[in-house]
Amino acid sequence: MSTHINQTQQNLTNSQQETNLRNRIRSRKLFLTTIIKFFFAILLFLLLSLQIQYYLDVIYIFVLFLIYYLIDFLHLFYYNFQMKKLQIRFKKKKILVYLGTTLLDFIYLIQLLMLTKMGYKYFVYSNVFLVIAILMNFYSLYSDRALLESLKMLNKISLLIRIYILICSLFITLKIDNIIIWNWTPTLWSVWVGLICFIGISAGSLIVSFSKIIQYMFDRQNLQKSELISNIWITQLLIFGSVSLALSSLGYLEYLENQPNYSHNFIIQQYFIIVEFFIIIIYSIYFRNDICEQIFITLQDDEPINQQQFSINMQGNNQTMQQINPTSSRTQIPQVVQKISKTYFGIPTRIKKEGDQDSISASPVLKKSSKGHKRAFSSQGVASQMFQELDQIVIDKQSSNALNKTTSNELRLQIDKKRCNSHLVTIAHDESVQNKNQELSMSQTSNICLVCYERGPNAVFMNCGHGGTCYQCAIDIWKQKMVCYLCRNKIEYILKVDLEDRYGDLFKVVSTAQMIDQFNK
Repeated sequence: MSTHINQTQQNLTNSQQETNLRNRIRSRKLFLTTIIKFFFAILLFLLLSLQIQYYLDVIYIFVLFLIYYLIDFLHLFYYNFQMKKLQIRFKKKKILVYLGTTLLDFIYLIQLLMLTKMGYKYFVYSNVFLVIAILMNFYSLYSDRALLESLKMLNKISLLIRIYILICSLFITLKIDNIIIWNWTPTLWSVWVGLICFIGISAGSLIVSFSKIIQYMFDRQNLQKSELISNIWITQLLIFGSVSLALSSLGYLEYLENQPNYSHNFIIQQYFIIVEFFIIIIYSIYFRNDICEQIFITLQDDEPINQQQFSINMQGNNQTMQQINPTSSRTQIPQVVQKISKTYFGIPTRIKKEGDQDSISASPVLKKSSKGHKRAFSSQGVASQMFQELDQIVIDKQSSNALNKTTSNELRLQIDKKRCNSHLVTIAHDESVQNKNQELSMSQTSNICLVCYERGPNAVFMNCGHGGTCYQCAIDIWKQKMVCYLCRNKIEYILKVDLEDRYGDLFKVVSTAQMIDQFNK
């Protein structure tokens, strides 16, 4: 049996190492992809402005797109090579979807270039290639169920940008083909809507970054430096994109409507692009490690538990489950967490007796603790226990003595009086406990961390089994106090569980945090 557990632990360790390496490579890939897209946006906005000012040929813009697709493809090939070098599988379907969408975008650009050179007016039909590319991206996004939430969100944003480009291209080509006879200002309505949304997102990101800077100045313990640096970096990219798009759109509108002095917007845009280029590049190079680290942390937080390893541990018999149980030795990494903490998992509907077998895990249920804090968070509390004791006294007296009706009525009045007194004593005794734990009850009801009220309560202190806080706040409590905030017992290690994925009374354990010096003992 111990051989099976050791093999399981070894498989879990290898799986965790593989996940860390994969997310490290992903974080570097996302960072480099963002930098490549930023370079492309810089050159594209400059060429668009110079093409109007100096009447450059549109072939330069086509060559720029060709170079961008080539660099992006080489970057993807290098990423795939790194995955194969580490013997990590890379889905071929993703590569095929990427190549298909890139080819369709390239055909779209070639058709626009050929129609411009030949003077034909069938631009609107070129949007068919964009529609097919969007359908391929939509299929790839919703067919991959194992994709991380953060990566899925990025793909959704990319899909929305493609849909936005399709809408803009559709109305512009309809105007060029003279199918609609609107002026250019209403024709570009989709551009203005997207621009307003872009400016709003940039303003919101700027406010968030400013608030995080203030928070970091006064409370550095609750905010990581990498998170602050990444927020500032994203805000700079959003500001660059919104301002450049606004100046370019206004400049082209003045040019298409034959207004004089239309080039002043492009001149301002060129100076702005040059300044932003140096600022963002220097910032990205200097803080590249912090930015990649924050991306890695985000990917790690979204990483689900390995389903194969979880199923291996669920196939064991009763003795195996008892050894993998969270109440076992701290050197064993558990795979499931039982509902043992009322402050974290809520109040159970029924109380099991000692020796009962749990229907889900087939493991013995923990004995009910007699500590005060366990009773304080129960549904009945101290008053309920006192009521039960009084009722037991009444039953004993009634069974041993044959009281008359008058004596029985007097005894009932005395019991009611004792109950009222005990209720008053309980209120006086638990007044401080209720005041301290009022926020805890709110956290149980709304399933949020009782410390920060921002994230879900996905952390459990071991070996006491208390929770109610998120993983980040649990780590902070551990660093500052080293003991549980409820029972004051020493924290051996912290479990991070997945609240969304559960099996009855069992929760999946995503990761285990443990002090480094404990491993050396």
